[in-house]
Amino acid sequence: MTKLINFNYLRPLYYFLLSMTDDELDDFYINTEEGVRRIYEEAKAEFNRFGPVSRERVIDVLEYVLASNSWLENWKKIIPQEVPLDDVDDKRKYVHDLFVSLAGREPSLEFDVSDVEVTDAVGPEGLAIKK
Repeated sequence: MTKLINFNYLRPLYYFLLSMTDDELDDFYINTEEGVRRIYEEAKAEFNRFGPVSRERVIDVLEYVLASNSWLENWKKIIPQEVPLDDVDDKRKYVHDLFVSLAGREPSLEFDVSDVEVTDAVGPEGLAIKK
């Protein structure tokens, strides 16, 4: 069965970054252990509010990126670019560790990247992340 890969499902994971003040962002360093840990903790808290379908879509997006080795190609869709952060030093590790944090497991070596449909479609009501 074809998996829908929609990077829009990642955006709600970063609500805390999007709501930071300029001063808070100035003091936030994504390449520190503390900074990346905070991102993973906040993303996990948001993820836990999602319904089962939306959780699966988030996991599918991250697993697709890892299985297809496309973290560089898709980086602008993985982290909101309007938030002025330092560039992440190790993008593959960032995506991998975010995946493990959210999924509670390692990515599957059997993820079929040939059976996906990448879309950015959002319905008129927006994303229904409670589903």
